[in-house]
Amino acid sequence: MAKPYIVQYIGEVARPDAVDVNQAFQDAGTAESFKPYEVSEQDKYANGDVRALLIGINYYGTSAQLSGCVNDVKQELASFQKTGFPVEKMAILVDEKDFPNVTALPTRANIIKYMAWLVKDTKEGDVLFMHYSGHGSQTKSNGKDKYEEYDQVICPSDYSSAGCIVDNDIFDILASQLPKGVRLTVLFDCCHSGSMMDLPYQFVGGDGLTSSTDAHMKQVRQENYSKGDILMISGCMDTQTSADVGNTATLGNGTSGAGGAATQCLTYTLLNSKGLSYRDTVIKTRDMLKKKRFEQVPQLSASKPLDLTTKFSMINLFGVDDSLKRTLPGEFQ
Repeated sequence: MAKPYIVQYIGEVARPDAVDVNQAFQDAGTAESFKPYEVSEQDKYANGDVRALLIGINYYGTSAQLSGCVNDVKQELASFQKTGFPVEKMAILVDEKDFPNVTALPTRANIIKYMAWLVKDTKEGDVLFMHYSGHGSQTKSNGKDKYEEYDQVICPSDYSSAGCIVDNDIFDILASQLPKGVRLTVLFDCCHSGSMMDLPYQFVGGDGLTSSTDAHMKQVRQENYSKGDILMISGCMDTQTSADVGNTATLGNGTSGAGGAATQCLTYTLLNSKGLSYRDTVIKTRDMLKKKRFEQVPQLSASKPLDLTTKFSMINLFGVDDSLKRTLPGEFQ
């Protein structure tokens, strides 16, 4: 039976130069943002700042051109507004002309700058969100990571000349300096994104069709801890590609036009299944993709051993799985 999609894949890439993290935070001082919409009084958040960074890259006019990544940003923004997610400061990086409220082009320099902006000067109570839709790839490890033979990378709009951004650098910018009490959610809808932030805990479970599927967190690294509460959802495993769908109407989620399969299925699940646990959110998203004959299996990882039975949230701090709490060093609890 034919697959319902075509995967555009750029192949293994040369290892880029390491990011100067200190310079990134200096550059972030000139970053711009805007307030995308007003929220109701009941949805307002009073415990800190709420920031969001949305990145969508279609690579227009190149051999790597995609069709749905910019639409993923539109979908994410519409979902935020519909659910009353209380964003006060937003930055949008897309490569589509005439896209409203574009902050900057999604070049390597700008993505690095705005990732630093997202987490710069954060404090307890702050809530952060980042979405990336575009190409992802792999590059040979430099030997410093004993857990991986290949590192995962994201591919900026100018990756062919400026290089990609390695997962190690993404962790160093977003996670390594995050204070305790800050909540960060990151969604990567791209190929080879399963461990894009190299976080120490990962969701383990099959791609079965019911929430009764055995599922739990597993410690996959004894490093890369963060004081912040970080949830990462990826469009697929490290070994998989992530589909760019030409017409999302085929997904039956009420949308049309192009889009990333994982983004579309995840946002549909969140909008139409109120009160789901973290476990059931991931499993239902996997189920929707599987029923539509997509082979990719979305992954969930975290900076701490998340209790998967608690209600999914992009605002609340984590409830920790007591059976794994002992694996988390005291300074990060």
